[in-house]
Amino acid sequence: MPTNRPIGFSPTQNAQLQADIRYLRDIGATNIRVNQQQLKVDNGQRMGTNRPDLQFDYNGRRYHVEYETPTSNRGPGHQSRITSNDPDTEVILLIVP
Repeated sequence: MPTNRPIGFSPTQNAQLQADIRYLRDIGATNIRVNQQQLKVDNGQRMGTNRPDLQFDYNGRRYHVEYETPTSNRGPGHQSRITSNDPDTEVILLIVP
């Protein structure tokens, strides 16, 4: 699916997401996914029906990024779900107003 899709209603979060995707492409990240079901790095196997805001592979690791607002308090729950599905992944929580 296209990576220029929004992850929510926040213009600043969507702008940050697109800036991050440009950076990730520049450094050679692959398998970039936006707001799609969680996959594992090894074989692209679906790991859950949750939809991390951003996923990508870099240097043999799978990364998931969640963009949160300062008042959402949902970040820890997102992190817990992602790592429960795949303990070998890296999760990045970003607070973007």
